[in-house]
Amino acid sequence: MSGAVVVMHQNRLMRRFQDAQATDLKSAKSLAEIGCRNSWIFRRMVARGVFIETDAGRFYTDEEAAGRFVKRRWQIAFIFLAVVIIGFVILSMFL
Repeated sequence: MSGAVVVMHQNRLMRRFQDAQATDLKSAKSLAEIGCRNSWIFRRMVARGVFIETDAGRFYTDEEAAGRFVKRRWQIAFIFLAVVIIGFVILSMFL
């Protein structure tokens, strides 16, 4: 799966939680209620703290962790882009 597809899926998951208003422990919902499935992308986001699982098997979004998660994605994209540009500059110097 390409990186762009993963990012789009992550964004869709976060939007579904926001639309379902599952943003704190009191408003936690099951994946079926939110319309999500327990995919590897979802589990990865749980592992990173974006989604929190309750004792009852319900989930909610940790808004602060989601913000950090999105910020980190942007940082990684920027670093990747910078490395690619530097690579092209170095390559063009030798051609």
